[in-house]
Amino acid sequence: MSTNLTSQEIIASALQLPLADRERIVEALQESLIDESIDHGPEEPADEVEAAWGEEIARRIADIDSGKIMTIPWEEAERLIWGDDRPQT
Repeated sequence: MSTNLTSQEIIASALQLPLADRERIVEALQESLIDESIDHGPEEPADEVEAAWGEEIARRIADIDSGKIMTIPWEEAERLIWGDDRPQT
C-alpha cells in the first residue's frame, strides 16, 4: 500500500521516534546527499533548462563582445565585493 505523505507529515512522524531512530534517519538522509550511487534523478538537466542556459550564456557573451558589458579582473571584483572586510587566506 502506497501513501503519499507530505514532507511536513514525514517530519512530524519522524520527530515522534526515539532518538536512536531519528539519528539513523538523519544519517541515511545525509548519506543520500553525498553518495553518487543513490539515484537522485536525471544527471542532465531538462531540455528546457539546458536551452534556457544556452540562451543566457549566448546573451552574456554577445553583451561582452559588443562592449555593452565590461569585464574586470578578479582582483578588482574581489576588492569591490569584500572591500576592507576581505577574509585572510
